[in-house]
Amino acid sequence: MNVSEVDEGEVKEVYGFWLEGVLLPFISLPGILGNIACVFVLNNKSVDLKQSFSNILKCLSIFDVIFLVGVTCLYTLPQLSTQYKTYFGPLATPAVLPITQIALTGSVYSVVAVAVERYFNICKPFNRNRAGAFDGFGYITGILLFAVIYNIVKFFELRIEFETRVDNSTNTSANVPEVAFTDLRKNPIYANVYIVFNTLVMGVLPLSLVWFLNWRIIVAMKQATRRHNNISSLQRRDRAMTALLSGVVIVLLIGHTPKTIINIYESYQMIVYGKMKYKPIWGDLMIKMSHLLLTLSSALNIIIYSYKDFKFRAVVASACSCTTNTRITNKFPNGVESQIMTAVTHVDRTEAQTLHTNHQITPDIQVQPEQRLLRPQYHTTSL
Repeated sequence: MNVSEVDEGEVKEVYGFWLEGVLLPFISLPGILGNIACVFVLNNKSVDLKQSFSNILKCLSIFDVIFLVGVTCLYTLPQLSTQYKTYFGPLATPAVLPITQIALTGSVYSVVAVAVERYFNICKPFNRNRAGAFDGFGYITGILLFAVIYNIVKFFELRIEFETRVDNSTNTSANVPEVAFTDLRKNPIYANVYIVFNTLVMGVLPLSLVWFLNWRIIVAMKQATRRHNNISSLQRRDRAMTALLSGVVIVLLIGHTPKTIINIYESYQMIVYGKMKYKPIWGDLMIKMSHLLLTLSSALNIIIYSYKDFKFRAVVASACSCTTNTRITNKFPNGVESQIMTAVTHVDRTEAQTLHTNHQITPDIQVQPEQRLLRPQYHTTSL
């Protein structure tokens, strides 16, 4: 091993610790809580979303929760615990990695489903959308089946092997588990086909599709605005949902771009050389950055929804207000509590009147004061 290889190893170790051991859990843990909160908020009728649209967003949040738990187990815990990395991680990886990939596939195509649903609602309102039948469960069933079927083979790519290691200081030995490729994954034809196909299915196709559909929706909304001088309450709601979708699409594109670049680079080598001829250090570093960006993409749902949709934000504020009111009730005597709640109610009503006067909310909104691959050519457990 030469000096440059040692230096590269140190760079990857330090880079991996800060990205996967520090920043990734800083994003993933709040993201898990935020996505769980999204599911409960979207169940609230005050959010006033079309049922199919709401159900797809809930499906997206559930996939993202599973994905965030998976990346935390695969990449964060091994960085923080030697015991986990040596003993527990290898035992869990052959099952956790495919489940995480299923969740990632489900998350990506849930965004595609959201875009398709909005496209039919805005651009093709008189066309029957069969996939949106049964309140969106047509989409959800298709996404779930596709995600499982597409990734089922991943369960047969890794196996656990045990290696006997001797501790010279204590003169004892122990069987330590290690993750190894199966014969299927070692097959060069399978590896080549998988890398090229995965580049299309998990990168080029969904990203191009959501970009195109979002662009068509934005164009249709602008044309509708020019045709009508007055914007109805329904049109305002459509604009809010278009802005929400745009936010989700932008985060998806940013989060999946490094992963797609790596896939395209690997596919190029497989097609031209028939193998991974070059394995540059920037590829390893970009994979780790990809893990962080994918985590960020899955964790930002509640922030995007709250920022882009007033009604979603109002329900979240209502939940927080209820919690605050409970704390006030437990902390203050009845007289003081009454004075505080009267002041809070007055401020909320004043703010609502101001927003209505400035046309920032629709007339029908009532503000109640109490109310986001296995690439073993680089890493065995890379997404």
